[in-house]
Amino acid sequence: MREVVPACGGTEPISVINGRRWQYVFEPSTGRHGYLDVDNDLITWHRLFHPAHCPELEMCSEPPLPERWEAIKQPEEQSLYW
Repeated sequence: MREVVPACGGTEPISVINGRRWQYVFEPSTGRHGYLDVDNDLITWHRLFHPAHCPELEMCSEPPLPERWEAIKQPEEQSLYW
């Protein structure tokens, strides 16, 4: 497993949310943040995931940044005229 440390400079506490233990973590090699499910030892790296507010995104992953930029740069094929 890659090096993952608790966020907030290593001071992020473990929280119990909906009966499960979670910790907000940081991966220094990539600069990304995620939530570690302490009980199952699984990390969700999706930026919009939060165990209390967006549990449906658990174990989902985002597309890489270049793919997200391409989706933004591609204009929709809609005409402004009827």
